[in-house]
This record gives sequence, structure tokens and C-alpha cells, in this order.
Amino acid sequence: MSDDSIYDDINLTKRKTITNGAKYDFYIFKMLSLEKKHSDGKFGKGDTVISQIKNYRLQDDESEEMLDVKLKCSKKIDDSMNGFDPKDSKKIFDKCLKELVKRGLVKV
Repeated sequence: MSDDSIYDDINLTKRKTITNGAKYDFYIFKMLSLEKKHSDGKFGKGDTVISQIKNYRLQDDESEEMLDVKLKCSKKIDDSMNGFDPKDSKKIFDKCLKELVKRGLVKV
């Protein structure tokens, strides 16, 4: 597996792997800084998890392919979105996604 940091300021990393004998490249976007910004510090710190939301892609500059994007978020916001009162955390998560779409993320 190879790890290439694409943009340091927006925490986007490209991973190159081989899964079941086939090449599988994807991006990981660490959303912690966006969570912290949109939640006034309530979220965006502590342990991280890969979000359940997996329907986004980003175009690779090298191969021109649309690669899958895995969203790495704080465990706190992920747990909150699946908890009893997910309204606030979902609103913050949606704000983060809207900002990512402005940066080239595409919903599929």
C-alpha cells in the first residue's frame, strides 16, 4: 500500500492498494478540521472512524479516473449521527460535505 499526501491543507490522501489481485486506488479525506470549524469545537477531535457514507468520488489528476472517497470523521460525530438526537451532528456533517463538494467531491 502506498500513501501519497495530495493537499496538506485539506487533509486529502491517496491510497494505492491491490485488493484480490486487482488494483484499487482511493482517497481518504480527514474531516476533523472541517468538523471543528463548523461545530465551534464540539466535534473534530479524538478518535477517528471511516464514515458509513461511501457514495462520493473525486477525480484523480494522474489517471483521470473517478476514485472512491472514504470520509474519515471523528468517532464522536459518527456516534452522535447514529444516536438518539442526531439532528445537530447531521447538520454539521452536511455542512462539511457541502464544503467538500465545492472542492471537487462528486456524489454518485
